Amino acid sequence: MTLYGVFTVADVQVALPLSELREVIPCPATFDPLLAVAPGLVGAVNLRHQVIPVLDLRVLLDRHEDTVAAEVVVVVTYDGSVFGLLANAVRGVVFIEDEAHLDISVNTSLPLFTRTFERPDDSAVVSVLDCAAVKHTPGMVLAADTGGPSGAVAQAQQAASGISAGGRSMMMLLRCGEIGLAVDVSHIHSVVPELILKSSPLDGPTIHGVVELGDRYVPTVDTLAVLRLGALTPVDVKRGVSLAFERGLLAFAVTEVVSIVAVPDADVLPLPEFGLPASAHAVGILPGQAGGSYLVLDGEALRADEELGTLAALGTPVGGTPVVARVAERSDAADPRFDGRVIETSVRKFLTYDAGVDVASPLTQITEIVPFPTDVIPFVGGGPLRGVFTHQRASVPLICLAGLLGRPVELDEATARVLLIEARGTRVGFIVPHLRAIEESEWEERRADTDPDAPVSLAGSPLVKIGGRMLPRVDLEQVVRTMVTDHERTDPAGDRRSLAHA
Repeated sequence: MTLYGVFTVADVQVALPLSELREVIPCPATFDPLLAVAPGLVGAVNLRHQVIPVLDLRVLLDRHEDTVAAEVVVVVTYDGSVFGLLANAVRGVVFIEDEAHLDISVNTSLPLFTRTFERPDDSAVVSVLDCAAVKHTPGMVLAADTGGPSGAVAQAQQAASGISAGGRSMMMLLRCGEIGLAVDVSHIHSVVPELILKSSPLDGPTIHGVVELGDRYVPTVDTLAVLRLGALTPVDVKRGVSLAFERGLLAFAVTEVVSIVAVPDADVLPLPEFGLPASAHAVGILPGQAGGSYLVLDGEALRADEELGTLAALGTPVGGTPVVARVAERSDAADPRFDGRVIETSVRKFLTYDAGVDVASPLTQITEIVPFPTDVIPFVGGGPLRGVFTHQRASVPLICLAGLLGRPVELDEATARVLLIEARGTRVGFIVPHLRAIEESEWEERRADTDPDAPVSLAGSPLVKIGGRMLPRVDLEQVVRTMVTDHERTDPAGDRRSLAHA
């Protein structure tokens, strides 16, 4: 079994044994020139007073058409030498069984790789870089390896047998402000060396925005807030680590990625009975490491957390049509009845928001949440219909949901959000003044559907209990269906058609 660090060069996933990968640093704005010329040599970086030559593999691969800027420098140590490789992103750490490698023949005198493997998490093809070929590239500049901060990484190959036997684990050490955290590297999907965040409609105390990872915008959460250990200050939000959930990726903001170390299981101490804030994801304390002691997290429990999984599902494609977040539902029918109503124990995710009064809608109904559009063709006739805007090459009616529900409010376009809903082949944007949260229901009121196309009203809406509050449950898909039905029943001249032709 071999432990690999994976990164991308252009659109190729490249792997190095972790014993050859010293560290990953953000790509500097410029490189220092060297008195040498070699294919792909971009210059040098001064890393803690050690001059490290940096190579752009895209030149050796003849990938000149790739215009994506390199984000990181992967510092490689091999056979007493050290050099850097430009990369687009770090794609995590994976264990690969020896028999899972596939030998490849490349018809060249100095092939950059001779083995591949299939990633166990997403089945992507990964090329194992042959550092000997890089080192012997004509004209290649090499620096003598004087060691680095991640000396424990060099233990990876020796530790692999112990890991597979269950005697030790490879831990990634992180720092969030003054708090150190440790998590098994097998749960890390990728490392974000420089966290460049974009604002999103879901920004709040826990969500800092989204970060571009590959071809998706991935929600980024405050790691300390998730763990109920406080909150990161803005100056401490510098880097990130992403975890893969069933329906997408979620990035966790951190201050620093310290190192990767081999940790004997016996070195992890149990948590005290009290003295630390309660967190379902903390399982122990790892003392005696660089920077002090670290709180050990249960990576498997983090990735199984339903609320975090729901946030991961809200990632959207870069420049593409967002994917609808589909949330698994669990409904255990109970039979308490009162006032002719049926209450069912039901655990599923809801978006709570302001529609003139706080309401809740199933998260699965919402295709996307976007800011108030800047370019709207206005409707001047008054009423809930505010106009039409375009989104993802489609024309979308823009409707004030509070006005439609009989609770008109003054809207601040800077803070208002638009919920995009699709039903019967129609996309509608509902304006809401404020978003509240994504929350889990405790129970829901069920009512017989006498007319699925009947207009939705707050007075007639069933109730849902969320966080100790009882809120009206607004079926946004039914609102759209009702609007489509009303339109179908009326011709352009305003004459009524028979229901047989509706």
